[in-house]
Amino acid sequence: MCCLESQQIKKRITTDWKAAQVHVLPMMQLSFKNLKSHLARFSAQYDRLVAFKPTGWTFSEQVQSVEDIEPQISGNISIYGIPYSEHSSFLELKRFVQWLKPLKIIPTVNVGSWSSRKAMERCFGDWLSETRAKL
Repeated sequence: MCCLESQQIKKRITTDWKAAQVHVLPMMQLSFKNLKSHLARFSAQYDRLVAFKPTGWTFSEQVQSVEDIEPQISGNISIYGIPYSEHSSFLELKRFVQWLKPLKIIPTVNVGSWSSRKAMERCFGDWLSETRAKL
């Protein structure tokens, strides 16, 4: 943040958790379990938590704009998946796969469990099926 060279921004940034209204956490901590623990640390100050989790996997046929995003809610914690990618957007990846028409795709993200790997494979399969249907 110092690279912005803004005194106004510098005055608002603190490492004191109790003085801050916005807490920035590592991506790996943005789960209900971890957020519940974080909220418990500040229960005297806060009674609910809203998290914004950047992810390239928020996009779907039902989510065409930010207004369409629905949070995941557990008790007094809400997590919004916000479309984000450090490389290509969901739609760019989809278009590239449909243009290239690869015989096999090996996902490298969101592959921590059998069900998430299967979900990724279904997603890629759907993209290729759409391409074949257009021919």
